[in-house]
Amino acid sequence: MRFAIEGEWGSGKSFALEKIQECLQVEQSETTNTDRFFVVRYDCWRYDYYEEPIVAIISVLKDQIEQYVSLLSNETKKEMLAIVKNTITKIAVEAIKSKTGLDLDGIVGTSEDDGKIYDKYFGFQNIFKEVQEQIKKISEEQTVVIMVDELDRCLPSYAIKVLERIHHVFNELENVVVIIAMEKKQMSNSLHQIYGDEMDVDRYLKKNNLIKF
Repeated sequence: MRFAIEGEWGSGKSFALEKIQECLQVEQSETTNTDRFFVVRYDCWRYDYYEEPIVAIISVLKDQIEQYVSLLSNETKKEMLAIVKNTITKIAVEAIKSKTGLDLDGIVGTSEDDGKIYDKYFGFQNIFKEVQEQIKKISEEQTVVIMVDELDRCLPSYAIKVLERIHHVFNELENVVVIIAMEKKQMSNSLHQIYGDEMDVDRYLKKNNLIKF
């Protein structure tokens, strides 16, 4: 399921995401007595030094899992998430090795230059599939909520890439909710700039399952 919080730049979209995040993080499951939601906050402007947004998404997932594991008392769940984190880290490392023979262990979340080397050698279909499999493991235990912020601060081409990568990775996954903060007018300008004046913005957003609330 996917939603959009729509408003002009500076109108409080980030604040709204923060408040939603605060509410979700204290919700407990009645059956497991652990957190009901696994919340991932993706500030795409902060990570736009990566030329390929999927790299940033993987980096954010890894960092979020590390933070979550450090707070867990449930050893079984901690072990499962640690395995997911390690797998997510290795996904792209293995992709680079297969293309270049380079061993770049630990590259996720490291320097900007490493990130750009990393971008060039992604096998997208395999990467999407592997990341989806790891997210599915988390979503079996908790509802995964992906919050995408600061989209309207990114360059048009990068903003469109972010939307399309989010669609490819999270579309049709069960028990996963995506909330995107966006300014429709700016997104329309970006789409027209990339795809031309004949671009049907509403149809594009509908295809990406963006529902405004």
